[in-house]
This record gives sequence, structure tokens and C-alpha cells, in this order.
Amino acid sequence: MAERRHWLTAEGGRLRFTQNDMATELYAAISPARRQAMHRRVAEWLAETPLTDISQAQELTHHAQASGDLELAARATVEAGRFCLRICANEQAQHFAQHGLALAEKIAGIRCVCLALELHDILYSAAPLADWESGAREVVALAEQALEHGALAHARLGYQLASHIRWAHGQWSDAHEETLQAERATRCAEGREQVIAMAETARCLAMLERDLDQATELLAQAREQAIRQRIAHPAIPLAQGLLSLHEDRLDAAEAYFKEARTLCKAMGDRLGEFQAQETLLLMDMERDDYVRAQERCLQLRELGERLRDGSEAPYATAAEALCRYALEHDPDPFDVALVTLRHADARHRLAVLLLQAARLDLARGRAESARQRAAESLEHARVLERRTEQLLAHALLAEAARHLGDTAEWQHHAQAAEVLAQAPVAGWARRRWQALREQPTAEDET
Repeated sequence: MAERRHWLTAEGGRLRFTQNDMATELYAAISPARRQAMHRRVAEWLAETPLTDISQAQELTHHAQASGDLELAARATVEAGRFCLRICANEQAQHFAQHGLALAEKIAGIRCVCLALELHDILYSAAPLADWESGAREVVALAEQALEHGALAHARLGYQLASHIRWAHGQWSDAHEETLQAERATRCAEGREQVIAMAETARCLAMLERDLDQATELLAQAREQAIRQRIAHPAIPLAQGLLSLHEDRLDAAEAYFKEARTLCKAMGDRLGEFQAQETLLLMDMERDDYVRAQERCLQLRELGERLRDGSEAPYATAAEALCRYALEHDPDPFDVALVTLRHADARHRLAVLLLQAARLDLARGRAESARQRAAESLEHARVLERRTEQLLAHALLAEAARHLGDTAEWQHHAQAAEVLAQAPVAGWARRRWQALREQPTAEDET
């Protein structure tokens, strides 16, 4: 009857009032309690289907908050924030997460803690933290509360988030401890959560080059349980890829990182997708396949520009400029791109690209430039306590000194590299060092 009288019209599979004034009058006539019940039902209905656009996410959070149920409203901001991350709408993701945190503060008990951890995870994925040290301490405190209440999945999330924050800013020892705590927190967990915890811990240990035997053991357990329970998660191939790369099994590592990239993309984990592509790019460079590396840089740059305002986009730009240097012998664009990357506070990414550039410099007879680049990379690697990059930096510095005829400096760096080569460094780096060591010595050339 409403349609016959032109009160309602069908639009996009839904009924809508033909006149806004009529809708407003009817809404005002409904009792507040009934209004909240209606909003709640709409929010629940929207939550039952995957979000497809920002307007739908906004509608979900609007109806959830109008329902008067604070937990439902906060949960809606989590879903909306995650959807925004999937489509790289980072500012909107931040908005939803910040709004959700304000709502969560009004919720009592462990529910507040769990929601806050999920919302902090969204905030960190959407943009680097302005005060990352306070941010890391805050999520650790929340993780401790979650652990105290037996919310193991959220405790694991908090510790691993703190680990990622500290790793990104060079606090690798603290990141190592938070990684181990994440695994300890979920030893009593079951099923999917335990698999993810073990795989994530193995991945983080491999990234940090710490406790690699433990990482291998945890990964083996995670893989066994994942196969038995039919669980797929990108942390498993990411950890497998990192460990294979460390063992200098590049073909196996490449297959694992391609699998990880696919899983991350399907799950909407854009940072994980970027990191998988980033490591594939490193392997292209190590193989001296700069044509392929340049093609991969295009994908990285496109993804990096859509990601949060961190070091991803500057890294992709610098990597692309490095490929141009390799293919066109022009170092200027790379030197320009390095300025932005340095400002992004990305020591590890900077160290890696500087080492590759120093290697190219040596091949092109630019020994002084190679020495400067390797020296800067060594400084970053020491701060990060990365033995692999330290080994490569010393090896390149020794080779640069040989070209420059500086025997004392050559001996110093050659001896330092010899010592580091006995440590648990990546196999591909040790192979690279051995190739440089086989070059004629300064005494041989005199």
C-alpha cells in the first residue's frame, strides 16, 4: 500500500521513502527504546555480510552506535577499520580506530582490553605512530591485562604488535623479547591461535636473526598442526621463506614468499604483502637480475603509495632508482631518493639498499662512493645488531679500501668480516663475502 501511495520506492534492492520529511516525522514518532532496537537490528544485518565500500562501513558504525550498545558500536569500528585497511583507505581506518578507542574506554573489564588491542593494531597498520615508544608500552600493558584474564589470542596480538613497533625503530633486542613473550602467552592455546602464534614467533625470530634453531622448531610444529587442522596463514610461508633465505636456498625462499604474498593479498594484509614483495626484490638484486627487479619495483611503488605514510613508499622509490643505476649507470636519482628514505627512519631498508648500491659502485670503479655507502650501512647495521649486514658492509669496505690502496683499512675490515663470518649470518651473505675475499689482496697488487 505504501508503494501504491508513493510513500516508498524500490531502489537498489531496498525500499526508501520518497520524501525525507516523511521519514523524519515517522522516526521522531518512534519511542527511543524501539529506535535503538531498530538500529541494532540494522547493524547486525549489515555485520552479517562483508563490507564492500566506505559508505557501507559508515552506515554500519552509525547504526551500531545509535543502538546504544557500546560494545556493538566499538566492534563495528573494528570491522570498518579493517575493511578500510584492505582497500588502503588509511585515513578512514585511523578515524574509525580512534573513534572505537573512545568508545572502548567506556566499556568495563576484559572486553575493553581486547577491543583496544584490535583497534591499536588497526592504528599501527594505518600509519606509523607519532610516539612509538609510548605506543609500544601501551600495547604491552594491554597485552599483560589480556594475559591476566586468559585472553590468550589478544595477549599474543599485543606482544607481537609491540615487537613489530620496536623492530621498525631499531630496538631489536626488545623486539626479540616481545616476540618470545607472544609465543609463551599462547602455549596453552589450542587450534588456529596456537598455530599462528608459533608461526609468527618463528617469522619474527628469523627477521631478527635470533634463536634460529628455536624458530625452525616452532615452524615445524606450526606446519604440522596447520596441515592436520587445514589452517592457512601467511605467517607460515613468510617464516619458511626467511629461514630458507638465511640458508641460501633462494629458489625455495622465492616459492614461499610468492605463496605468502598471495595469502596476504587475499586476507587484505597489505603490509605483509609489501614485505613479501620486498624480500623477493632483494633476491632479484642478489641474483643481479635488475630487469626483473625493476618490474617488481613498479608493483612495490604502486602498493607503497597506497599504504600508510611510513617508509614503504620511499623505499619503493629508492629501490626503483637503484635499478635504474644498475641498468643505466646513472646514480643521481638513487642519491636523491635516499634523502627521503633517510627521513623515514627506516634503518634496515636503508642499510640493505646502500649495500646493493655499494656493490654496484665497485663494479663501476667508484670506490670512494662504495666506501661511503658501505660505511653508512655499517652504522645502521650496528645499531640494529644485524650481523648479516655488518658482514657485507665490512666485506665491501675492505674491497673499496683495496681499490683505493689503503692497506691498513683493508686489513681492518677484512679481519672484522672474518670474525663476523663465523657467526650465524645468512648463507647468501657469507657466499657474497667469500667471493669478495677471493679478490686479489692489496699486497698482491703491489
